[in-house]
Amino acid sequence: MTRPFSLLIKPASADCNLRCSYCFYLEKSALYPETAKHRMSDEVLERVISSYMATDQPGYVFGWQGGEPAMMGVDFFRRVTDLQNRHGRAGSTVANGLQTNATLMDNELAAHLSEYRFLVGVSLDGPAEIHDAYRKHVNGTGSHSEVLRGIECLQRNKVEFNILTLVNSANVGRGRDVYRYMCDMGFVFHQYIPCVEFDADGSPMPWSIGGAKWGEFLCEVFDEWYGSDTRKVSVRLFDSILALIADGVRNTCSLDSNCCQYFLVEYNGDVYPCDFFVRSDLKLGNTSLSRS
Repeated sequence: MTRPFSLLIKPASADCNLRCSYCFYLEKSALYPETAKHRMSDEVLERVISSYMATDQPGYVFGWQGGEPAMMGVDFFRRVTDLQNRHGRAGSTVANGLQTNATLMDNELAAHLSEYRFLVGVSLDGPAEIHDAYRKHVNGTGSHSEVLRGIECLQRNKVEFNILTLVNSANVGRGRDVYRYMCDMGFVFHQYIPCVEFDADGSPMPWSIGGAKWGEFLCEVFDEWYGSDTRKVSVRLFDSILALIADGVRNTCSLDSNCCQYFLVEYNGDVYPCDFFVRSDLKLGNTSLSRS
């Protein structure tokens, strides 16, 4: 049996309707200057799904990210699930995750995600004054209110979702406030990720945080969580550490001993080892089996 691995697929590449200041993936459009609009074709989509599901493993895990994958529209995700049904193997399972800014979510897309049990991750950095500091539209306006509308759409359609919070210079000193805001909003599945980016000279970008501040943020969140919420709120990092201590299970790549849990697939079928290593010199090949 093939060692299990998942796919992280960028069907719209780095294309996005927002212009978040700290987005590390926007610049990847420069790898594909042949077109201004990047969209995965039906041919590439079928090749990705059919070749992946031809591998011998007990389950197939698809992660749909961007950029903003919701730019592909509901018909694309209908093709996704149709192809997964067509190429599925008897006795195996299929899981889909979608990471989105939620501003483009509508009832039609949400209903499809609900029907096929997609797990949706929504990017939300905290209350409006924090979230809107860096998560902006092209015209510079904040996106917080649209994100909440998208979340309401997911809730209305009974879509399972969690919150992904990028911990940056705008919220790193407010761990307690951010955690309580999420809980007060009724969001009980939290994922916190540190923002660490450098410029060409190796200096931290304005939105980046250091290790000490990241540790203080986590301590504030932990104190709030441990005080009364351990049975009702899931904080992914804490859950992962507990799984490692109790069962020896390494369920996140940062806690693992290597970096081969998944492969990234770009809109045209190019394959890379990870979305942090999408560089021309690290390209592994293409789903067409051509290495050109």
